[in-house]
Amino acid sequence: MTEVGAGLARSSMYGTTASARIGVALRRRLVPLAMIGALVLVSLLYSLLWGPVVAHHSYWVVPGDLWGTFRTAQFVSWGDIGDLYNTGGGLVSLPGISVVLAPAALLIDHLGLSIGFPIGIQHPSAWFVLGPYEVGLGALVLVPLDSLAERMGLGRGARNLSTFAEAAVLFPVLAIWGHPEDSIALALAIWGLEAAFDDHWRRAGWLLGLALATQPLVVLIVPIVVGLAPSREWPKLALRAVLPSALLVAIPLAESWRQTTTALLKQPNYPRIDHATPWLVFAPVLSRTRSIVVPHFGQLKLAGGTERFTTSLVHTVAGEVVAAGPGRLISIALACGLGVYVWRRRPGQEQLVWLCCVALGLRCVFEAVMDPYYLWPPLALAFVLVVRRWPRFAVACAASAALTWWSYRHIGPWEWWLPVVILLGVVVAAAWPATKRPESQSETLVDGSARRPVGAGV
Repeated sequence: MTEVGAGLARSSMYGTTASARIGVALRRRLVPLAMIGALVLVSLLYSLLWGPVVAHHSYWVVPGDLWGTFRTAQFVSWGDIGDLYNTGGGLVSLPGISVVLAPAALLIDHLGLSIGFPIGIQHPSAWFVLGPYEVGLGALVLVPLDSLAERMGLGRGARNLSTFAEAAVLFPVLAIWGHPEDSIALALAIWGLEAAFDDHWRRAGWLLGLALATQPLVVLIVPIVVGLAPSREWPKLALRAVLPSALLVAIPLAESWRQTTTALLKQPNYPRIDHATPWLVFAPVLSRTRSIVVPHFGQLKLAGGTERFTTSLVHTVAGEVVAAGPGRLISIALACGLGVYVWRRRPGQEQLVWLCCVALGLRCVFEAVMDPYYLWPPLALAFVLVVRRWPRFAVACAASAALTWWSYRHIGPWEWWLPVVILLGVVVAAAWPATKRPESQSETLVDGSARRPVGAGV
């Protein structure tokens, strides 16, 4: 065989091998991939049909928060990343999600579709592009969650059940609240955690960095990964974790210092709109309740039956605005304590996943102002572990359902916060893994299969 023929044969062999690997990977993740498609379809049906069918009004249910984030993505698509925090979109996080949504913004602008910002409209045509895009990207987290469950030794049936439960609690995050950044960041963080399990520290650092740039809530996982890494990897791991965020905020800091630092350091929140917790008393007040005058856009009927659009000034009351407060510092300090525990005790992979679940739950315990979708990250990781036994899975499902229902009630801080913390604690406790299990012992999963135990060492 000639050299050229041998090269073509090798290329064909490698291409076939790559195709086979992709096919195997797709078959292994068939259920989470199908669930992603189902979430996109169900979210669109809910958005388009809830108003006319259930509420008997002609409007689409579109997440209001998403339009503000989309506005910042438009600025990225226009090449004006320096004004991200000066757009009126209300971005109070790192701008990774604005970059992620920029392709959708570019397509929507090219097609000339209508959007629901800064003035809300009943039927924004851009939703047919933005809706599937944000739900599809947000639901991608089901793939690494399934991979993590497989790594824990769960059978196919148990993994499928776990994927269904995760999708159920993910639906409100994407379809009702419009916050795909939380689930995208968790997906990247899980991939980073898996890379750490395999001692691929360079990959772990970059994935954690991308996760932090998308949504900094995953900073609570970083100490656990650092505790798992050899000490010689700590400086490089920290650099890779910080660099993506530093590069993204460098230009906004240079062009809009005051707006950027206010958004990132103070992170304004609204206790009269969202759910205040007992930690609110420690949160710095940025502005107190006051009367304001705002423009109102509406229709005006004229003599003769004609109508025209007009803008009028309306007197209203602006609620109190607070900063995040010391609760987040307490969460980070406790997460660092978990990292020290990991560094000293070297727990197994199953225990590490549970510790990440605990770390993400700390945010829900110490936050001054909460939204229901804040509860999703710890619930998602809990369902990776809780399917090991039917009683635990049943308890976790019941507690999660009660937690979701209660989290939408608007009552006093203590009355709202205490049941939330208790129910979340029940779910996390149900996911508690055995610290040690003899090598000869197997465990019966919810699908009836037997799982060999995960080793105690990493």
